[in-house]
Amino acid sequence: MNKHPRYEHTLEDLFLHVFVYVDDWLKANEERFDLPKQQTQIANYSELFTIALVGEMMAQPFESVWYWLVQQNHQDLFPKLPEYSRYHRVLRNAERLWADLACSVVKKSKLPKLIDSKPLAVAKGKRQSWAKLPEARYGFSTMGQVFGFKLHALVNLGGLFECWGIVPANEADITVARSLLEGRENDVILGDKAYLGSFVITPKRDNQQQRSPGLKWRKPGTG
Repeated sequence: MNKHPRYEHTLEDLFLHVFVYVDDWLKANEERFDLPKQQTQIANYSELFTIALVGEMMAQPFESVWYWLVQQNHQDLFPKLPEYSRYHRVLRNAERLWADLACSVVKKSKLPKLIDSKPLAVAKGKRQSWAKLPEARYGFSTMGQVFGFKLHALVNLGGLFECWGIVPANEADITVARSLLEGRENDVILGDKAYLGSFVITPKRDNQQQRSPGLKWRKPGTG
């Protein structure tokens, strides 16, 4: 707990550290994200994203209250800020950018990672026949039959999603894992029995056959 950045720096220092990282990252990825710019624009994107990111680090529960506090107490760092409505709109329209920024923070590590899936039902019972999503399918999960999709996600020990995918519910977990984890064969990845057969480390099935090294398995009674 005491290693969290909010305990290692003053709030002003934390704002400055985050701003430098965000501003450098935005400049390096300027060609990837066509952020609109206006001549009368108040505050730049680096400032707005810094306020939002520090708010997340400080576990602020209310976005509007946090923005008001920054406006009132940190005018020396953010002398000109737009109305909250524009701040909120900018954040909502930059979700893809936020995801890429979060992934850039993740450092490559040999620590284990976890993969799991979660059913995303779009309808239940009689409503399944009314659903208008052609990609939705019937599938099975630990919750039983589900009509809709599945979220598969790779998570590090810090709880941050490193990669993820949403697929129809009938897609086999092992097939999704092979596609989602391509290029990560050297990582230590843990999962449940649904991913058995890929390079994910899983528990063994109760009826799983054990093979002796160097010997081919054959059915009992065959020569």
